[in-house]
Amino acid sequence: MFIALSLLLLVVSGTATPLCAQTSADGTIHGRVIDGSGAVLAGVSITAHSPAVGGTFKAVSDQEGNYRLTDLPQGTDYTVEAEAPGFEKFIRLGLIVRAGLNVAVDVPLKVGSEQQSVEVSGDAPLIDTQSAEQAVNLSGELLRNIPVTGRHDWSDSLQITPGIVSASSDAQGGQTYFLRGSENENHATLVDGMDIGSFVQNWPSNTISIANESLGDIQIKTGGNDASSPAAMGMVINLASPVGADQYHGSLLYLIGPASFNGNNVAGGNAAASASEQPDFSFGGPIVKQRAWFFASGRYIHRNDGISQTAAQDAYLREISSSFGTFPNESRGFVFLGNSSVQLGTRHRLTALVQYDSRKQDANYQWYTANIAHSQYGGGAYGLRLISQWTSRLTTRFLVSYNNKSVNSSLGAIGGVGSKPQEDIYLTYTSGGGKYTGQGASLATLNNLSSVSVNPADKPTLTGDVTYYVPKAWGTHELGAGFYLEPHELSKVTTYYANNGGIIQQDAALNNPNDPTQGYTIFHTQSVGGTTSFLSSYIGANDYAWYIQDRWHPIARLSITAGLRPDWISGRDEQFKVTTQHSWNYAPRVGVAYVLTKNQKNVVRASWTKITDITNASYLGTAATSTVATTDTYYNSNGTVYDTIVTPASTSSSLGKTFDPNRHQGYVREWLIGYRTQLPGGVVIDASYIDREYRDRPVQIDTNQVYTTTASGTVWSGLVNPALNNTYYVTNNKWNWFVYQGVEVTVSKQTKKLQLFSTYTYSPDHFGGTWQPNDPSAIIEPTKFANNAGLGSVRGNVTNDWTGDTRNRMWQRNQSRTGLTYRAPWGVRLSSTVTAQSGTPGGPVITTLTALGTPYVNQYGPSTLTINGRTVSNPLATPYRFKYTNRGVGQIWCPWLIQWNVLAGREFRITDSQKVEADFNLYNVTNNGSGQQFVNGNNASSATFGSLQNIQQPRSAQISLRYHF
Repeated sequence: MFIALSLLLLVVSGTATPLCAQTSADGTIHGRVIDGSGAVLAGVSITAHSPAVGGTFKAVSDQEGNYRLTDLPQGTDYTVEAEAPGFEKFIRLGLIVRAGLNVAVDVPLKVGSEQQSVEVSGDAPLIDTQSAEQAVNLSGELLRNIPVTGRHDWSDSLQITPGIVSASSDAQGGQTYFLRGSENENHATLVDGMDIGSFVQNWPSNTISIANESLGDIQIKTGGNDASSPAAMGMVINLASPVGADQYHGSLLYLIGPASFNGNNVAGGNAAASASEQPDFSFGGPIVKQRAWFFASGRYIHRNDGISQTAAQDAYLREISSSFGTFPNESRGFVFLGNSSVQLGTRHRLTALVQYDSRKQDANYQWYTANIAHSQYGGGAYGLRLISQWTSRLTTRFLVSYNNKSVNSSLGAIGGVGSKPQEDIYLTYTSGGGKYTGQGASLATLNNLSSVSVNPADKPTLTGDVTYYVPKAWGTHELGAGFYLEPHELSKVTTYYANNGGIIQQDAALNNPNDPTQGYTIFHTQSVGGTTSFLSSYIGANDYAWYIQDRWHPIARLSITAGLRPDWISGRDEQFKVTTQHSWNYAPRVGVAYVLTKNQKNVVRASWTKITDITNASYLGTAATSTVATTDTYYNSNGTVYDTIVTPASTSSSLGKTFDPNRHQGYVREWLIGYRTQLPGGVVIDASYIDREYRDRPVQIDTNQVYTTTASGTVWSGLVNPALNNTYYVTNNKWNWFVYQGVEVTVSKQTKKLQLFSTYTYSPDHFGGTWQPNDPSAIIEPTKFANNAGLGSVRGNVTNDWTGDTRNRMWQRNQSRTGLTYRAPWGVRLSSTVTAQSGTPGGPVITTLTALGTPYVNQYGPSTLTINGRTVSNPLATPYRFKYTNRGVGQIWCPWLIQWNVLAGREFRITDSQKVEADFNLYNVTNNGSGQQFVNGNNASSATFGSLQNIQQPRSAQISLRYHF
């Protein structure tokens, strides 16, 4: 903040022209004014306006002939006009302003009468000639006209974004989106510069819902982010909502997709059939012409998302639970987006923003026998933004916002808690460390959930920046500084236990694995001793970021952008009053862009960036290792007790975790090189190579186990602190890291008749480094670290052993995405999307000692010890081993996920300003039925190993009518 204020004072007393630095949903048109001889012209008045945007925007060329029209709301059909005494008026028509994009438009003036004018048209410039960022811009109009998903939500844009891996959610419906190995919550999502991401979970498609009618333009940054971009290892998504103009405009849309329009792509099983009924509206216009404008849009969601069950899953459910019948996950709620802009004189523009999307969404998995999982997502986001152009030399921007995006904001919102124990049924179970563990995935879940959680959250944000331009200092410089403050992020989780806190969980195995009708026998129960509710976590965080940046043009065609973004991030467990993180996170960023040709249509670029991860409650973690005291009882098949293990509760005197004082956010270290060109006819080609390393992920190391080296090897000898089972040292994982290497090619075309967007990515990946300390698999199988597929999650806080996080949906080698819409004669519109992904790896393949024929015989110490009267399990007495020579060998892969969607529509023109669009959408035309996940991931000894689940949605259809005025 001190540097930002210092720069502000410097600018007030210096010479400057405004530029756009802060990440925003606005665009910039810049260029040089010259006469017929090529000499630069200073003092030329430049104006820009669009029929779709309220107000007029002005600039004046400087002594070098440069002008900049900044903070332009997104829109099409912009006109730029230039006037100067002694010259003909210059008019450039048909320009397109995109969110966050800088485009070049040079202005040649001819000597002549000021009453004469020269109109120029042609292909609008569509590529950024100054930035090295990897970004894609998609218009709301494109997304409204191509069939991407049946949800017609803003997040459909991510489905056709380069570098993205997507998959259907296996419970909540909708899609999950991953960028080059990052997780689903590593993204920053902004609306008109306002942060609307949840501190709990930045899942774009579920915690944030915005109807397509609310979209003007979307910019999605996927690499090479400059210092003004907020911290996020994944995408930085900026949604530009439409703005009001001096004419009223709007739309009404009604969409219906009955369940009867669905096919079935699961032989003998149940398809993820969808049924939807969604009315939408949008309306914008003047409050006071030339002074104040508004825009509002909303949707009522009434959607049923079918639950995919294979023939085997369906059979188990029906044979285990005689009352089972198929049911959907229901989604209900109203979502809204609105803004209002006021021109406060000629220098200041004030905008108020509201986005609201709280809604209910069931979250039942494939193995649930009844509708027992209810969730509520979303909330409100509210902001106020002021853009001030104090003089032609100074621009400032300030935005204050707040959001309470949550998951289950109250117990009433999700229907309360169950009255019985949750009961999970397995094929078989195995023993190890004094425990019985069910093998493979649960075949069926009965009764209700063992517990439910409510998780309200809050995130206030305050951002501001100042920008200026230096015309002569070994070239030109565009300097900027700003701050991005999130001072009091909070996430509070309260867990409510079923069955009045008695026995909350029962695990059972089939009496006859070949015949589920013969019943099952309980082998494990868990009790919480009568506790009905518990404050599970209360996490607070502060993120105080600032940035400084210089975009230097040593010569006209060369841009060098260098910046630094330090984030001061602190995390705190508010429940136990423990600081979990207190650190500076420095993120230097350097990018170079060089224009190869005079027409500014060919650009090469390169960047090196260090990108800090976004603050997220689940990554910061808590100071406690468990919730309440639990008693786990294990039973033999004859009903006698095999073992009882008591896990103590966490208290303020025995938290179970200590924190590295130098702990900091994980980050991405990224190299990127690329080439982009704009060809005639609005064709843009972009090719790039990206190398990413995910460094310093969060990790916890178990420090309570005593491992002793003997002549025959390492054995477990007990506990350092006998009062606890595990104590963890929470730090950064410097021992191993994920490596992504990818090649991306994108082709787009944007004309009034044809819009095309197509991209292909090839991305091998591997693990770098070695085991982290005290990983049981490192002690037992130290030579098997190597891994070149199925790397797991960047979420961290787990070890890399057999029971670690083996989610691998973000690691896929090939992705291809194409969207096309064509306006044919007689008002006919034809559209299609085709997406193809090479499939998810299952992760390192493990097996059991029983399957290997080498049962555990105290090789690594006794299976349990009695310590302080408690039975404690030996971590090395595990029944698991890697099956092959290392973790990368023998992995299995899901099949290719391919989907082809088509749309046929007709536009009926009523008047010049009114029309009706009728569309028929058909999804998954070929009715492919690819499984997107393995049932139990990587345990080869399970009878369900290699079985697929979460089958892609079947063929379905929707009909919509849209009235536009």
